[in-house]
Amino acid sequence: MLRDGVVDDVNGQSNTGKPPAQHDVFSLREGETGILGRLRAPNLRDESPIDRGYRYLRRAFDIDRCYQATLSRTPDFMSRTEMPEEAFSSAIILDLLMASRLSSRIKSRITEYLGEYHEHGVFSYFMDTSLLPRDVDVTGLALSVLIKLGVVPMDVAHSAASKVLQNVNDTGVIHVYLPPRGEREGRYRIDPVPCANALYLAYLLGREGEARPTEEYLIDSLSPENAARPSAYYYYLTPDGLLYWASRLLEFEAFRRRYAHLIEDVLRARIGSSDVPLELAYRVIAANRLRIDDASEREALRAAQNADGSWPASPMYKLGRSDVYVGSEALVTAFALRALDDQ
Repeated sequence: MLRDGVVDDVNGQSNTGKPPAQHDVFSLREGETGILGRLRAPNLRDESPIDRGYRYLRRAFDIDRCYQATLSRTPDFMSRTEMPEEAFSSAIILDLLMASRLSSRIKSRITEYLGEYHEHGVFSYFMDTSLLPRDVDVTGLALSVLIKLGVVPMDVAHSAASKVLQNVNDTGVIHVYLPPRGEREGRYRIDPVPCANALYLAYLLGREGEARPTEEYLIDSLSPENAARPSAYYYYLTPDGLLYWASRLLEFEAFRRRYAHLIEDVLRARIGSSDVPLELAYRVIAANRLRIDDASEREALRAAQNADGSWPASPMYKLGRSDVYVGSEALVTAFALRALDDQ
């Protein structure tokens, strides 16, 4: 039997046929827990903050449900509840840490999970699609991840992108929910972050020209006077969140050439504006993308790490206009690792 690198038969003897010596550091009589504890103990003393963060994400991973966010009535998440199974958290974490030291087993399982979850490239937030209509936010992000990994056919990707790009209001701006919208019919939801994710998908497929009104809306939303308005977002919460999601688009040279200076101005105006770990991570990642040294906020983020390797939960977004917040330690930890491990 092979158990975590130790071979034994069903009676606990080694594959040599001899029982392990009592003084052997790998004595199987202690059981698997004892062996793994001995293997792990020397390494933990030498772990860096980054190593502890990745170890936390390994522990938090669920092979069946991957990563799941939680719900809270308060932004401090002191009291929280599990929510129905959703795909967005796993898509966010894979997008953040696709090229990182996150376990390849975890990356493969999230890829498989997302691949099982969509309908012809279109995603809904919840696994139970009766809870919410399919939307451009999750589709924009999760489908982009699958395209970059090369695991979704391009005809499927373009078909789904067409549905996203055609899902516009009277001014041509992409809105959140795809038809059929059920009880949301006629009530269009506009939020700049879902627009940023939909626009990223368009750029990735070379179809950004079909989303010019959405791009103009996004850029207008980034202005300090607009980004600071509480009514600026329907689901997302802070200017730093918008800064992060918009900065993803800097990956595309055409967008970077036109708007890097604007995003840099937004970032420099926001540095030092808060000490919330998630917001620190948003700004540090944006700074990394702009090749700006945000050393003071990087150190503040590093100092905010919990003893177990995680970073404290805080809300990424909320459920519409209600005061129900969504977040998790795993999400903030993934953002922090991307910020600190991507120099």
